[in-house]
Amino acid sequence: MFKAADIESRKIKVFVFTVLLLAVAFIFVNFISISNANAGVRLKKAPNFNLKVLNVLSSGYTNFSLEKYRGHVIIINFWATWCPPCRHETPMLEKFYKTETAKGVIVVGINVNDNLSGVRSFIKLYGVTYPVVYADSGVIDSYGGIDEIPQTFFISKSGKIMFHWVGEIFKRALYGITNKLLNLK
Repeated sequence: MFKAADIESRKIKVFVFTVLLLAVAFIFVNFISISNANAGVRLKKAPNFNLKVLNVLSSGYTNFSLEKYRGHVIIINFWATWCPPCRHETPMLEKFYKTETAKGVIVVGINVNDNLSGVRSFIKLYGVTYPVVYADSGVIDSYGGIDEIPQTFFISKSGKIMFHWVGEIFKRALYGITNKLLNLK
Protein backbone atom coordinates (compact mmCIF):
# COMPACT_ATOMS: atom_id res chain seq x y z
CA MET A 1 0.00 0.00 0.00
CA PHE A 2 1.14 3.48 -0.84
CA LYS A 3 1.02 6.10 1.85
CA ALA A 4 -0.42 9.55 1.13
CA ALA A 5 3.06 11.04 1.59
CA ASP A 6 4.47 8.68 -1.09
CA ILE A 7 1.76 9.65 -3.56
CA GLU A 8 2.32 13.35 -2.89
CA SER A 9 6.08 12.91 -3.32
CA ARG A 10 5.55 11.16 -6.67
CA LYS A 11 3.23 13.96 -7.84
CA ILE A 12 5.90 16.53 -7.03
CA LYS A 13 8.58 14.51 -8.85
CA VAL A 14 6.36 14.15 -11.94
CA PHE A 15 5.62 17.87 -11.86
CA VAL A 16 9.30 18.82 -11.56
CA PHE A 17 10.24 16.38 -14.33
CA THR A 18 7.52 17.83 -16.60
CA VAL A 19 8.68 21.40 -15.98
CA LEU A 20 12.30 20.45 -16.70
CA LEU A 21 11.30 18.60 -19.86
CA LEU A 22 9.32 21.63 -21.09
CA ALA A 23 12.25 23.93 -20.31
CA VAL A 24 14.65 21.73 -22.28
CA ALA A 25 12.19 21.60 -25.20
CA PHE A 26 11.81 25.40 -25.13
CA ILE A 27 15.59 25.91 -25.14
CA PHE A 28 16.02 23.38 -27.97
CA VAL A 29 13.33 25.02 -30.17
CA ASN A 30 14.79 28.48 -29.60
CA PHE A 31 18.32 27.22 -30.31
CA ILE A 32 17.18 25.77 -33.65
CA SER A 33 15.36 29.00 -34.54
CA ILE A 34 18.37 31.13 -33.67
CA SER A 35 20.76 28.85 -35.54
CA ASN A 36 18.73 29.33 -38.75
CA ALA A 37 19.03 33.10 -38.61
CA ASN A 38 22.37 34.66 -39.24
CA ALA A 39 22.13 38.08 -37.65
CA GLY A 40 23.93 40.70 -39.64
CA VAL A 41 27.21 40.83 -37.74
CA ARG A 42 28.80 42.18 -40.91
CA LEU A 43 26.07 44.51 -42.08
CA LYS A 44 26.54 44.80 -45.80
CA LYS A 45 24.56 46.64 -48.39
CA ALA A 46 22.08 44.37 -50.12
CA PRO A 47 23.14 43.76 -53.73
CA ASN A 48 20.83 45.56 -56.13
CA PHE A 49 19.00 43.75 -58.89
CA ASN A 50 16.51 44.76 -61.53
CA LEU A 51 14.44 41.82 -62.79
CA LYS A 52 11.23 41.35 -64.73
CA VAL A 53 8.25 40.36 -62.58
CA LEU A 54 6.52 37.13 -63.58
CA ASN A 55 3.14 37.85 -61.98
CA VAL A 56 2.48 41.33 -63.38
CA LEU A 57 -1.32 41.10 -63.18
CA SER A 58 -1.59 39.84 -59.60
CA SER A 59 1.26 41.94 -58.15
CA GLY A 60 0.94 45.19 -60.08
CA TYR A 61 4.71 45.26 -60.63
CA THR A 62 6.38 44.97 -64.06
CA ASN A 63 10.02 45.11 -62.91
CA PHE A 64 11.48 44.91 -59.45
CA SER A 65 14.56 46.92 -58.56
CA LEU A 66 15.79 46.73 -54.99
CA GLU A 67 17.19 50.29 -55.11
CA LYS A 68 13.76 51.67 -56.00
CA TYR A 69 12.35 50.55 -52.65
CA ARG A 70 14.92 52.02 -50.30
CA GLY A 71 13.07 53.23 -47.22
CA HIS A 72 11.03 50.02 -47.04
CA VAL A 73 11.75 46.84 -45.16
CA ILE A 74 12.23 44.24 -47.88
CA ILE A 75 11.96 40.49 -47.45
CA ILE A 76 13.71 38.57 -50.24
CA ASN A 77 12.74 34.91 -50.43
CA PHE A 78 14.69 32.55 -52.72
CA TRP A 79 12.50 29.57 -53.61
CA ALA A 80 11.59 26.91 -56.21
CA THR A 81 8.37 25.16 -57.20
CA TRP A 82 9.79 21.69 -56.51
CA CYS A 83 10.85 22.54 -52.95
CA PRO A 84 8.41 21.20 -50.27
CA PRO A 85 9.37 23.78 -47.59
CA CYS A 86 8.96 26.54 -50.21
CA ARG A 87 5.47 25.30 -51.05
CA HIS A 88 4.66 25.17 -47.35
CA GLU A 89 5.82 28.72 -46.56
CA THR A 90 4.28 30.40 -49.65
CA PRO A 91 0.74 30.81 -48.17
CA MET A 92 2.25 32.28 -44.99
CA LEU A 93 4.39 34.72 -47.00
CA GLU A 94 1.32 35.74 -49.02
CA LYS A 95 -0.73 36.39 -45.88
CA PHE A 96 2.23 38.24 -44.33
CA TYR A 97 2.59 40.42 -47.45
CA LYS A 98 -1.10 41.34 -47.45
CA THR A 99 -1.05 42.37 -43.78
CA GLU A 100 2.36 44.06 -43.64
CA THR A 101 2.51 45.95 -46.94
CA ALA A 102 0.57 48.86 -45.42
CA LYS A 103 3.44 49.25 -42.92
CA GLY A 104 6.00 49.64 -45.71
CA VAL A 105 7.08 46.01 -45.95
CA ILE A 106 7.70 44.48 -49.36
CA VAL A 107 8.12 40.79 -50.08
CA VAL A 108 9.80 39.69 -53.29
CA GLY A 109 10.09 36.06 -54.29
CA ILE A 110 13.13 35.11 -56.35
CA ASN A 111 12.52 31.83 -58.14
CA VAL A 112 15.56 29.62 -58.77
CA ASN A 113 13.98 26.87 -60.91
CA ASP A 114 16.13 25.61 -63.77
CA ASN A 115 13.47 26.88 -66.16
CA LEU A 116 10.25 28.83 -66.01
CA SER A 117 7.88 25.98 -66.80
CA GLY A 118 5.39 25.69 -64.00
CA VAL A 119 6.38 28.85 -62.15
CA ARG A 120 3.47 30.95 -63.42
CA SER A 121 0.96 28.16 -62.74
CA PHE A 122 2.44 27.77 -59.21
CA ILE A 123 1.98 31.51 -58.63
CA LYS A 124 -1.62 31.30 -59.82
CA LEU A 125 -2.37 28.13 -57.82
CA TYR A 126 -1.08 29.72 -54.58
CA GLY A 127 -2.62 33.15 -55.31
CA VAL A 128 0.71 34.95 -54.94
CA THR A 129 0.31 38.73 -55.13
CA TYR A 130 3.77 39.78 -53.97
CA PRO A 131 6.19 40.29 -56.88
CA VAL A 132 7.94 37.14 -58.10
CA VAL A 133 11.02 37.38 -60.31
CA TYR A 134 13.18 34.76 -61.97
CA ALA A 135 16.74 34.61 -60.65
CA ASP A 136 19.66 35.09 -62.96
CA SER A 137 23.17 33.91 -62.13
CA GLY A 138 24.19 37.44 -61.12
CA VAL A 139 21.57 37.64 -58.38
CA ILE A 140 22.35 34.16 -57.12
CA ASP A 141 26.09 34.94 -57.00
CA SER A 142 25.64 38.34 -55.38
CA TYR A 143 23.59 36.80 -52.57
CA GLY A 144 26.23 34.21 -51.78
CA GLY A 145 25.54 31.46 -54.29
CA ILE A 146 22.18 30.16 -53.15
CA ASP A 147 22.84 26.43 -52.75
CA GLU A 148 19.97 25.67 -50.34
CA ILE A 149 16.42 26.83 -50.54
CA PRO A 150 14.39 28.39 -49.24
CA GLN A 151 16.50 31.28 -48.03
CA THR A 152 15.15 34.57 -46.76
CA PHE A 153 17.02 37.85 -46.50
CA PHE A 154 15.75 40.76 -44.40
CA ILE A 155 16.76 44.15 -45.79
CA SER A 156 16.54 47.27 -43.62
CA LYS A 157 15.10 50.60 -44.72
CA SER A 158 18.67 51.78 -45.29
CA GLY A 159 19.31 48.90 -47.71
CA LYS A 160 21.47 46.66 -45.51
CA ILE A 161 21.11 42.91 -45.06
CA MET A 162 20.17 42.61 -41.40
CA PHE A 163 19.23 38.92 -41.17
CA HIS A 164 19.64 35.87 -43.36
CA TRP A 165 17.49 32.82 -42.69
CA VAL A 166 18.33 29.45 -44.26
CA GLY A 167 15.48 26.94 -44.50
CA GLU A 168 11.76 27.32 -44.06
CA ILE A 169 11.03 30.44 -42.07
CA PHE A 170 8.76 30.24 -39.07
CA LYS A 171 5.88 32.69 -38.74
CA ARG A 172 7.18 33.91 -35.39
CA ALA A 173 10.60 34.69 -36.86
CA LEU A 174 9.16 36.35 -39.97
CA TYR A 175 6.99 38.75 -37.98
CA GLY A 176 9.48 39.23 -35.13
CA ILE A 177 12.47 40.14 -37.30
CA THR A 178 10.34 42.36 -39.53
CA ASN A 179 8.87 44.23 -36.55
CA LYS A 180 12.38 44.88 -35.22
CA LEU A 181 13.44 46.27 -38.58
CA LEU A 182 10.35 48.46 -38.81
CA ASN A 183 11.22 49.96 -35.43
CA LEU A 184 14.83 50.82 -36.36
CA LYS A 185 15.44 54.53 -36.70
